[in-house]
This record gives sequence, structure tokens and C-alpha cells, in this order.
Amino acid sequence: MPTPSDPPPSYEQATSAPSDTESIAFARRERNGIPLRARRSMEDELRPLPPGWVRAFDSKTQHQFFVDTTATPPRSIWQHPYDDDVFLAALSPAERETIHGSRHRPNKDDMAADTTDDDDSASDANGQEDAAAHVHVPRRRLDRKLKDKLTGTTHAQRAAERRQREHAERDMYQQHQVFRRTMSDAAGRGQPQLLGKDGNGVDVFLEPTTRTLPGVASASRLSPYLSEVTYAPGSCPGPAGRYIRPERDIYGGGAGVGRYERPRAAYGRPGGGGYGGGLGFPLLPLVGGVLLGTGFSSLMF
Repeated sequence: MPTPSDPPPSYEQATSAPSDTESIAFARRERNGIPLRARRSMEDELRPLPPGWVRAFDSKTQHQFFVDTTATPPRSIWQHPYDDDVFLAALSPAERETIHGSRHRPNKDDMAADTTDDDDSASDANGQEDAAAHVHVPRRRLDRKLKDKLTGTTHAQRAAERRQREHAERDMYQQHQVFRRTMSDAAGRGQPQLLGKDGNGVDVFLEPTTRTLPGVASASRLSPYLSEVTYAPGSCPGPAGRYIRPERDIYGGGAGVGRYERPRAAYGRPGGGGYGGGLGFPLLPLVGGVLLGTGFSSLMF
């Protein structure tokens, strides 16, 4: 375990083999108001699934889960299949290596986004307790001069970028929560629910994942995860506005009382780290250009 007297890693140590860069661990803790498990859930929500798997949402626990539809009966788990020992054990070594290669490895963007060079963060520079996973994460301190050299940025630049990211990610987390609440309400009531307003002030409604509403004239993809639905004249299921629905790529297993049962085991999934983009990679928005809920100050997040 490093001590405060240990010297920082050299440039070669910090940038050589992946096994060495991984030893420069970044504190796994709440950042920008997003708890560890919530951040991992947001990352997993947009994470690709292997063939035969779908993602579902449980309104009771407010958590997503994953279903292997090729199993008899279908098998439901809380963690993403790429983090599931049973799924991984059934793969070839080459397939497992491919999945392992998709996991994030620390890089210079992570170094720039980490806060170890802030004046008020020296106390956690040599270790951080992951409260969610109860894991002590040893760390090598990267001081300002070393970060300047490794990242090609100054402390002032990194601090400004972190402030900008903090604002963006707080907005994103709020909108993530609104989206899930609205999706749960739509599933429970079986009718579209008001999600927010678009950039032109038009109401946007989220359709339930549990049923297909009649009168659909067409549907166009807004993203890999959402489509906008157009209804035939006189067939709109609610007030005037835009209607969007989650697509199979994100919640193909439904939400609320869907086609699949949630896992019988108590909720549990890995905390931070792992697949996600790391500190240097912003969380991706699920809905862009829509002002979700009320009181939000930004359209894009």
C-alpha cells in the first residue's frame, strides 16, 4: 500500500503497459452528485447486449435488469451479462477476451478529470474507501506537475473542464431520474405520460413499453434507443404533442409489469469502474433536445 512519502510514478510507469496504468487507480466515489451505483446503472443502460438478451425495467425496485431470452425459462439477472460469471463461462476464451477488451483502461483523459491535484483533495490521494462495494482502493498520487506533463493541460484548464462536466452530469442525472419515473408511470397506467418539452416548447410524451397503441401511422428513429411515433388523424392517444417510445435496443424487455419477471435475488450489481468510460469520458445522454420535467435549465445534456 502506498504511503504519503512514496514518490509519484514516472512518465514511463504511468503510460507504459496497461497493467501498470491500471495501478494508477482513481477513487471510486460519488462524483458530481451521482452515486456510484447510479453512475454504473446509467452506463449499463446504453451498453450493448449480446444476441438473445433484452433489458427490462422493474418499476417496484426502480432498477433495470437483463434477460436471456434463449434460456428455458428465460433467465433474469441484475448485472449486465458481460459482468455475469454464468454467461462468461459459456463463451470461448477468444470471446471472453473480446469482452474484457471492451472494458475501460485508465488514460490521460481520466487523469485530467480526476481531482487529486485540487487543493482540497490531498487527503484522499493515497486511498479511497468505496462505500458501496466496501473496497479500499489504493492509489498513486499524481501531482500537478506530473499531470501537466501526462495530459498536456494546466491545472486551471483541468479545473475548468471539471466544473463544466459537473454541471452537465448533474443535469444528466436529474433527467435520467425523470425519464425512469415517467417510463414507470407510463407502464403502470398503460398510457403515454408527459416527459417534458422540446426546444420549441412542444409537449413530449413517453409511451408505455408494455403495449403498442392503436392508430400508429409511422415511426422514425431519433436515436438507437428512442423513436418518435406519428398517429393517423383522430388516433392520437392523448393531448397534442410529440410521442416517443423506447426501442428494443434499450428496453426490449419492457418496463413495469412486462413480459419477464425480475430476478428473484435481491438487487445487486457492481459499483463504479469496469465497463464505463472512466472519469475522462462523459456519461452519454439518453434523451437529447428534450427538456425533461420542470425546472431544468438546459436542453442538451
